[in-house]
Amino acid sequence: MSGLLQLLGVGASAFQAQNAGIAVAGRNIANVNTEGYSREDINLAAQLGPPLVGGVIANDPTRAQSAILAGRERDAAGSSGMASSQASALSSLQDNLTGLGANVAQAVGDFFAAANRLSVASASASLRQALVDKAQALAQTLQASAHAVAQAQSEANQRIADLGAKASQLAQQVAAANKALATNADPVLADQRDQAAKQLASIVGGQARIDSDGMMRVTVGGGAVLVDGIKAMSVQTAANPTNPTQVSVNIVDGSSKIDVTKTLDGGQIAGEIAFRDGAAQTAANDLDQLASDIATQVNAVHSANAGLDGVTGRNLFTPPAGVAGAAANFAVDPSIAADPSKLATAAPGEGTSGTGGIMALVALGDASNVAGGGARSFVDEGVRMLSAVGSAASAANTAQTAESARVSSLASVRDSLSGVSQQDELAKLASFQHAAEAATQFISTVNNLLDNMIQTL
Repeated sequence: MSGLLQLLGVGASAFQAQNAGIAVAGRNIANVNTEGYSREDINLAAQLGPPLVGGVIANDPTRAQSAILAGRERDAAGSSGMASSQASALSSLQDNLTGLGANVAQAVGDFFAAANRLSVASASASLRQALVDKAQALAQTLQASAHAVAQAQSEANQRIADLGAKASQLAQQVAAANKALATNADPVLADQRDQAAKQLASIVGGQARIDSDGMMRVTVGGGAVLVDGIKAMSVQTAANPTNPTQVSVNIVDGSSKIDVTKTLDGGQIAGEIAFRDGAAQTAANDLDQLASDIATQVNAVHSANAGLDGVTGRNLFTPPAGVAGAAANFAVDPSIAADPSKLATAAPGEGTSGTGGIMALVALGDASNVAGGGARSFVDEGVRMLSAVGSAASAANTAQTAESARVSSLASVRDSLSGVSQQDELAKLASFQHAAEAATQFISTVNNLLDNMIQTL
């Protein structure tokens, strides 16, 4: 009888093991569309026992996953995040600079075209007013362009701060998953940790590794530790002491603070910093230099010549205090704006009908060595500046496309390795079901033998 009782135990363990397989297959099917879910496999192991007696046991399910592939996906997420944030910011800046009523190159061209028309009839009040209007339009365009760039940099600062807060939350999620996995080996917890780590990489880049203790540790550019086991640091921003218009990025642990602004090697924050301190700052510098060159050189020509009243020494534009801020502060001299007759169209001593002054201004507009360090005309420099932003945006969009393709490729590899196939799971489900039914029949057979034995005795 003891042998039959042992056989009942074999049947019971078989039934439980097959039911565990059914449960795992069912969970896989239920999560077929769950982002970040890794297929689980049931591990059945034969039990040792004396002759004719044994059994099976279902061990904890395991995840179908590759640590190497997961690392590559995190790296790709960091690169893709950096490329996407740069592409978005640059495209927006390009649209803002070219979507103004007139871009800088057009406004400069319109100003000198108005000067050329005035040279034909220098005493015309309407043409004088038209030139003043174009000068004011140029000033407004330069101011608007400078504002657009400054606004873009300010918005980048805000996005950096928002992304830092999100990164801090994700770091806490990774640390919480580490803590939970220390006492509960549920594969879903590991999936959640991997998903949080990938999202974290898309924001701050860096590296994540799982050490021998099963804990994931995350570092960012320069080696600053963001997650150390069950402890998470925070990503915070602060005003840059050397440039209050910018924010710096710090990894903060209590009173300890590590500035990683210049060492982040991937992620959306690094992309925002690269945009803010790179293309946007270059555009701001170019605008200021062009505004300074125009104001300084136009004023030099204008002040050397005379208005209809014969007076010389007047500036057409407010002299810039320096190159920095020249575009934002570019303005027509109030006295000229109020009285276009003061436009210096005549050379000294020519009289009111003279055109020496306005012809000198036209010649300045045609000169090819007055901007861009003496390499271009004012119009050409405006075109070059806008083209530089456009080229940077195009390059960023190309990089984003390439990185997106890389992410998609790795996702396809991951799906083939650890994704859920409904057909495969249904086949497994049927197999476990048949095995469970067979175990049930086995238990019924042994039970009948026991009944017969009891009745015989």
